[in-house]
Amino acid sequence: PVRPRRETEQVRLALCSALLVAACAVQPGAAPASAPAPATTDLPVPADAQEAVVVRHTDGDTFWLRGIGVGPVAARRTKVRLLEVDTPEVFGTPGCYGRQASVRTDALLPIGAHVRVEADRELHDRYGRLLLYVWTPSGASLEQLLLADGYARTLLIRPNDRHIAAFRAVEAQARAARRGLWGACGT
Repeated sequence: PVRPRRETEQVRLALCSALLVAACAVQPGAAPASAPAPATTDLPVPADAQEAVVVRHTDGDTFWLRGIGVGPVAARRTKVRLLEVDTPEVFGTPGCYGRQASVRTDALLPIGAHVRVEADRELHDRYGRLLLYVWTPSGASLEQLLLADGYARTLLIRPNDRHIAAFRAVEAQARAARRGLWGACGT
């Protein structure tokens, strides 16, 4: 049977729309539609870790906290850089998987979330950022989560090396499985 012209055009339009939506839904290197749920990590929150509140995001390894109680983070807003990991850049010349790493950190540390932090031997980097290890509201090591899913690489800048062996082991597993940047960026 011959369909009326208008009905045929509507069917074609619907098919084209469906194909367009499907093609746009998955782009190489794009962040997943729903980020993976935070996994548990084997690095426990230290008993003396300071509590802080997330007040602003910058990128995958840098954000702002406001401290609660005694510890290295002040009661005012403090710019923090994660210790022993590095995520690809999102400013200047963006790095492969930088945007995805930034989005993942935002999801793991929502604004207003209460986190726990620990310092190592050197408190500040050359840019004046406070250097800390961070545990998410669920008690998981942020560094291990980013490494496990391939959003970050290990980065050792001495003398801060307290957890580098554990972080390198997690990174090796992500690299072997080609997760995140290890599969998307040809590294």
